[in-house]
Amino acid sequence: MLTAPRMSYSELTLPLPESRRLWFARSAQEWQMHYQEINARDSSKLPCLGDLFRDINQLVVNHHRLDVQLAISIYLHGFWTLIWEYRQLNAIHRSDTFSPGPTGQNPNLLLSSRRQELVRLLQHFETATTGWHELSAQESLVLNSLQMHLHVSLDDLQLFSGKDGEDEARRVYPTLQQWCDGPDSRQAVWHAGQVLGLAKLFPPGHLRDFYAVAVHHAALALWTWGVVRKALRKPSAAGQGYAFLDELGGADWAQAFVGLGKGEPVIRGPPGVGAGGVTATSTTATLEDPRSCMEVAQEILSANFGDAKDALPPMVENLCLLIKQLGNAAWAVGLG
Repeated sequence: MLTAPRMSYSELTLPLPESRRLWFARSAQEWQMHYQEINARDSSKLPCLGDLFRDINQLVVNHHRLDVQLAISIYLHGFWTLIWEYRQLNAIHRSDTFSPGPTGQNPNLLLSSRRQELVRLLQHFETATTGWHELSAQESLVLNSLQMHLHVSLDDLQLFSGKDGEDEARRVYPTLQQWCDGPDSRQAVWHAGQVLGLAKLFPPGHLRDFYAVAVHHAALALWTWGVVRKALRKPSAAGQGYAFLDELGGADWAQAFVGLGKGEPVIRGPPGVGAGGVTATSTTATLEDPRSCMEVAQEILSANFGDAKDALPPMVENLCLLIKQLGNAAWAVGLG
């Protein structure tokens, strides 16, 4: 929600949570047995959040001693403070880190270098945890949301959507035009699509609070890309086939779309249920049709709560309304 973090990661020096086998031991004797087994090879102090920031391999080395799923969540949520710091500095300097200067180099090398380092750290984390069952849909959604925020400014997206009026939307438009023309925009919408894909995997009734806000952020990025591309009248890549942004683990799509700009980017809604309980084909929307994209995002949010649309949590209901307004706005202005 773009509120300043209340605690610095430098203050979080306590060890990460120990193995769940200890937390769920049914007796003192069982706890002692598990404790001795876990610490038989290594009795050193467990790493804290700062240790993971310095070396994510500490999570791998101490895998058997930690509550890994909770440690992953702590790491990812803690990582947001690093992105927050970068975004604050970027907002002050207002340098365009997405487009090169006249000499082919970024006008602010310090900010550019910092962003590249943050991107590298998250990629290293993703590589280190590949295949871990503890990296559930919830944690993966947070990871992709963080990666998205490294490739686009949420402040700019909100201004363009009309948060502070038409004048501010016009002011930020040239920046988003430059962003939309480069690979950073494609990287951002790829991760936004992955957020939607992961949201469809959430257990029923769990796509709420923080996770629902992340879906809204992803929808806002997709909407902005579609509206700006339409306004710039960029040629469609329809003849090159679809790039399914919400296909999880779609490495081929990612490489072709993000790296080369190939394929027409699309997202799909949750699978429906047809007659006789048979799974029906899900809705498919291209990013060049922002209204349809926003309808898909609404479907994903509401489908997590089944048919009880009148019983949506207040935050989810409000976010669905905001997403609907985005779609209608794009339609009303004729897409530029």
